[in-house]
This record gives sequence, structure tokens and C-alpha cells, in this order.
Amino acid sequence: MHRRRSSSSCLVCILLLRWLVSAIAFATTDQFARVNSIGSGESSGAKQSDDTTSSRREMLQKMIFAWSGLATPSQAVMTDETDAFATPAIEGTYYTQRTPSSAAITAPAQTSIMAPNLSDEITFTITKGELQNMQGGIGLELGEVSFRTNFRVIIKSVAPNSLAQKLGIQPNWVVVSIGGANGERTNAAGAAIYFSQAVKKVLSSPDDSTTLSITFRDPAKFRDELESFPSKDTSSGELPTVSTKVAPAGDTTQRFEDGSLRRGATVREQGDQVVTVTQLVPPQMCNRRATTDDLVEISYLGQIVETGEIFDGSAVKINGNGIPGRGNDISVYFVLGKQPFGQFPPGWDVGLNGMCVGERRRLIIPPVLGFGAEGNPRRRIPPNATLQYDVTLVSLNGLATPQ
Repeated sequence: MHRRRSSSSCLVCILLLRWLVSAIAFATTDQFARVNSIGSGESSGAKQSDDTTSSRREMLQKMIFAWSGLATPSQAVMTDETDAFATPAIEGTYYTQRTPSSAAITAPAQTSIMAPNLSDEITFTITKGELQNMQGGIGLELGEVSFRTNFRVIIKSVAPNSLAQKLGIQPNWVVVSIGGANGERTNAAGAAIYFSQAVKKVLSSPDDSTTLSITFRDPAKFRDELESFPSKDTSSGELPTVSTKVAPAGDTTQRFEDGSLRRGATVREQGDQVVTVTQLVPPQMCNRRATTDDLVEISYLGQIVETGEIFDGSAVKINGNGIPGRGNDISVYFVLGKQPFGQFPPGWDVGLNGMCVGERRRLIIPPVLGFGAEGNPRRRIPPNATLQYDVTLVSLNGLATPQ
């Protein structure tokens, strides 16, 4: 009889203990995620609501945090603990290839966004005399690609022996601007009108020195430069940097073809959305580069450009405590170009392409490839925030040695 009562008491104690441990783990994980913590990444631009937690859950969390001594949201401070984790004896490749602490490139994120020189844009200046001597027009056949309500005008073909061929204009280039008119906010028919108007304007000008400027974007050039960064400018000390515009400035409102707003849409504007990739540390050697379908292992640190605040990282701590569920890992794995929707920012697939083991890059990710116009309140990322990621490729397809 006594033995049965003792067994029952032990069972009740075990159940209570399991419930308490589960409650602490749940509250800790949820609270850290809602403050400024990190999980495995979340949907780009996905709406996050802080009002879905019931008052009962909030009260439970407060009780558990008070009992356990964990940080409350107002006290939480996120710090990068890379140096504490990485040591030459244990993390040889990762440690020796990470950015030197004395270099200026380890400084906090910049607090202003400067317009970079777009490395994949090509501008041609056509003189009035060239336009007068051309036969049958410039010699461009325009096409377009579309996504939802957005268009990109491309060069479908170049006529033989035309002015365009003599200038070196190539098929598949994207039309950026024609005589100052934005070619990225129109379709092929609209771009053709811009070309016609710009040519007539130059030909009708009484000034023979009048010229026509046309700017194109070569999509292949950005990808090629990611695999072969320009040489470091030794005179200015500037690091090798490449950039591309992924979306132009202007109205981004979702509308029907007649211009009316789609259901639930609001009027929105955005600036130029530019991805910039800087090579902080070059690889010692590289014969094999990361590409789509590769399993990559990276260490990283994420900051908000506008504020310099750390919001994410593979080796961060909150008030000195590790992130629940991470098991003190200092790197993350994912398949490049094939990550599940919302796992990591889409900008990673763009900026990490062509990376080598031991290489370290700085990615400046615009909102359109980050967390969008909504931001991410759970991580304290404001709307339309530009993100900076310093990323080291630790291993490629399971191999951590230079390839």
C-alpha cells in the first residue's frame, strides 16, 4: 500500500516537472524570438504580429522569467561572440579566414546608405552625327519579361551592320534608361516610344554636340564578377566590390491592368533596390565555387544598416546566454538557391553565389530581398530596412578545406 502511494506521488512529481520544463522552454524560445532573436530565418517581408499572444501566456512568461532570472525584452542585449567560440586549435580554417579584428572592415554597420557604382551597367553615348548616318534606325528589337505587374525590357536581337552592332550592344541586356527616361518602369512598347522620342529630340536640336545616352544592364556581368572579384584598389585601399540593381525606384503598388488597386493593396513607393557584395577576405585558393544545389555551411553576423544594431548571427548571445535550440552551434547549413521559402533572406542566394571556402563577404541587402515593407517586429527589424551580413563560407558540400 505504501509502495503504491509512493509510486503515484513520484508519477505526479515527474508530470509536474515535465510540464514546468516544457513551459520554461516554450516561454524562453518564444520570448527570445519576439525580442530580437533569431531562429533559422523567416519569410522575406512576411507579416509578423506581436498581438497574437494571449494574456494568460504573457503572464506565464513573466512568472517564469522572474523565477528563472532570464532577461525581459527591455533588458535583452545581443552580442557577437565569434571570438569566444572560434580558436585556432579547434576552428583552424574558420578562425584563420575570418576578418582580422584590427581591420576597419569589422567596424559596425554603416549608418547611411551611399549610392554604389553599379558594376553591371553599361552606358553608350551616341552623337548626333552617328544618328544622322544610321540606316534604318538604331537596329534593336525589344522584348520583355514580366513578373506580376513588373516588366523588364530586354534586347531581343541586334540587326546586322546596324548602329547598335557597331556600338557593341548585346542581346539579353536589360534596358535601364533612354535619354534620361526610365526604361525599367515600362514595357517594350513604352521603351520603343522612348527610343523614338529621344532620337527625334537629338536630331531636331540645333546644337550639333547634342548626344543621346542609353544605359543597359548586363545580367551575366554581375554573376561573373562574383566569381572573379576586381583587384583591390591599393591606392585608395578600397575592397573589391560588385553591385547590381534588382528593382528600380518608383511605385510598387499591386494594381490591376486598368490601374486600380488590388484587393487589400496599399499605395507604396520604394527607392532603388541595390545588392552590394564586398570581398572582405579572399580565399587562399579556389578551384571550386559555391553554386545552386550546393550544401553550404556559413558563419555570419547580421546588422541593420540604418542603426548598426545586431539582429542576427550564427555566434551571437543574448545577455551572455546562448540561443535556445541552437546547441551552441556557430554555423548554419542550407542548400544554395533551394532554401525553403522564408528560411533565410533571398539576398543570400544572390550574394553567396560563386563563394569559396574560407572567403568572407559583406552583403548589403535591400528591403526587397530582406524583410520588405513590413519589416520583422519579432527581430526588431523596422520596415524597409537595409540589412548587412558579414558571411564566411566554412565548408562546401561537407568539405572545410580549400578546394
